[in-house]
Amino acid sequence: MSSFLQAYQRQPKLFIDLPSKGIHYNDTIIQDAQYIQIPVFGMNAMDEIMFKTPDALFTGQATAEVIKSCIPTILDPWNLVGFDIDYVLIAIRIATYGDEMSINSNCTHCSNATESALSLTKLIQGYDAYQTSYSFNIDELVFNLKPITYKQMTDFSIENYSYDRHMIEIAKSDLKQEEKDSQTKDVFLKSNELNLRVAISYIESVSNDSDTENSIEAITEFVTNNDAVFYNKLKTSIYDLSSRWKVPNLDVTCVSDECGKNYTTKIDLDYSNFFGLKFLHSRNLIS
Repeated sequence: MSSFLQAYQRQPKLFIDLPSKGIHYNDTIIQDAQYIQIPVFGMNAMDEIMFKTPDALFTGQATAEVIKSCIPTILDPWNLVGFDIDYVLIAIRIATYGDEMSINSNCTHCSNATESALSLTKLIQGYDAYQTSYSFNIDELVFNLKPITYKQMTDFSIENYSYDRHMIEIAKSDLKQEEKDSQTKDVFLKSNELNLRVAISYIESVSNDSDTENSIEAITEFVTNNDAVFYNKLKTSIYDLSSRWKVPNLDVTCVSDECGKNYTTKIDLDYSNFFGLKFLHSRNLIS
């Protein structure tokens, strides 16, 4: 039975174009994946509760469920690439609370605390320049990169957190030093292996003048069995290029009368704060 209250239900507050333009997706991930304009609704009461549920935040389930609620055309948020995830969450924040928010940072020149008004609309406009792929050379080999998915990001983060926790538990334990050293070495090796998997996850293919290899098994074997000098070049290149898929940096002017210099701050999307406490935490980049 219909009710007059249906006329007062949520309506889309804005329409967005994904930075990826949908090229990474099919219709099982986004309804009409090549449809450019995607409607965004503000959060409802259950969405806000979801973002205040620690377990759901930790596992990433809160983020996935809120995205499906506020952007119903996104059917499988887990398989969105990372920069699309950040973009749609900023859009949901705009649709829920409006465009402007405050951001706190410390000046990189004088360490003075600065509070700045941030236009989220202006922030997401910085995504227009995003490339959906990058490549680099090591000798005659060309490494073609792709952004990783939210599922991969979450799984890697949870695994890394487990190793950090284990290290702390070992340090606080009453084990003999020899056993502590043994367990610490084991965790350290697993952590390094995780770093290797993270780096390889960004590689879509490797090619030379005549051939292309896109088998993840073959690429993993090749990277794993290569020398340390090669791996460090690979890791550095992947880190430098993949960092371009992060949230755009923000230019800030120090409010101190004695300083007043410009600096750049890196915006860190802490989802619990971003939606629950309505502010953005930031880490500075030395300019």
